[in-house]
Amino acid sequence: MKNSKKLLSAAVVLSVIFFTNQAVSQNIKFNPIKPGINSAVQITDEQQAILAVRKAKASVVNILGLSKSTPTVPSANVSITVPINTEVSGTGLIMEADGLIATNNHVVEDLNMDYWVILADGKRFPAKVLAKDQFDDVAFVKIETTGLAPAVLGDSDALETGQTVFAIGNSLGRYQNSVTRGVVSALGRALSEADGSVPRIHNLIQTDAAISNGNSGGPLINLAGEVVGLNTLMDTGGYSLNFSIPINIVKESLQQVKVFGKISRPFLGVQFKTIDQADKLSSNLSVDNGAIISAVSPSTPAASAGIKAGDIVLAVNGKVLGFNNELDSEIQKYQAGSQIMLKILRETEILELPVILGEYK
Repeated sequence: MKNSKKLLSAAVVLSVIFFTNQAVSQNIKFNPIKPGINSAVQITDEQQAILAVRKAKASVVNILGLSKSTPTVPSANVSITVPINTEVSGTGLIMEADGLIATNNHVVEDLNMDYWVILADGKRFPAKVLAKDQFDDVAFVKIETTGLAPAVLGDSDALETGQTVFAIGNSLGRYQNSVTRGVVSALGRALSEADGSVPRIHNLIQTDAAISNGNSGGPLINLAGEVVGLNTLMDTGGYSLNFSIPINIVKESLQQVKVFGKISRPFLGVQFKTIDQADKLSSNLSVDNGAIISAVSPSTPAASAGIKAGDIVLAVNGKVLGFNNELDSEIQKYQAGSQIMLKILRETEILELPVILGEYK
């Protein structure tokens, strides 16, 4: 993974789950709901965890990036050792049996790389990048094969803080299908590069399931073996601060690729800060919620609509802004080309400004 990324490093650290209970055989059928006292088969929480991981592993792949100057890798369908000149290493998730795979944008963003996918059985295929989205750090690649095992996708909107989850991936680029266990630490997190060079990633799942370099794009799964997130970030400022993209966002992105051939994100063109109590006190503000506009980029939808630095956006289409619904997360609920109405406080005047959203390029 590139050293230039300050936050993006993700998905699962080296860990091994020891299968010590001989009562759980390879033939036991997976039950997504723990059997109750009246069930014919009783399994422990540990056994349920083993079954969940086993269910998900077949859908996890390695993604390697080789410089275009690297000699051609041997033909597909042959097990190989990872080349020593691999420059990018990540993880991917099989979405469809015909070779459609999800991963992170930062895994496959370099146009000077050739990308390869290595399946769980060691077979490998050249990969074509279909679509990328830096906003949510989602990308899709395609390999030419059939009969793959697609991941079973869950509902990330149903996640609860404290819920048990597992992260799976290509730890350090060398240890395929490594597993770590943790809980959902928080929901709805938003993070960005320290220099603000890319938009913030929204609605992230925070987990203490350990992650490490080489595992970006691997799945976060629940006890039913369902994928609820795509691992993407590790905050280098602390321990056990790891983040995953909700799988529902990945589903939405995939639908856009199928319909439009790309992932489209709306664009406003401002820099802002969400108001907190400290801002209200230090700046003597008349409101205690909203987004203070610090800069408006020229030739953007915001500039065309007449938004100015110093304006406070109070609401988007009537939805009042605050820490639970910030300006950029509200904007992302709309399609590029949509018209929205912004309620703005400019000094002492309340304005209603219509804005036609642009598209991130």
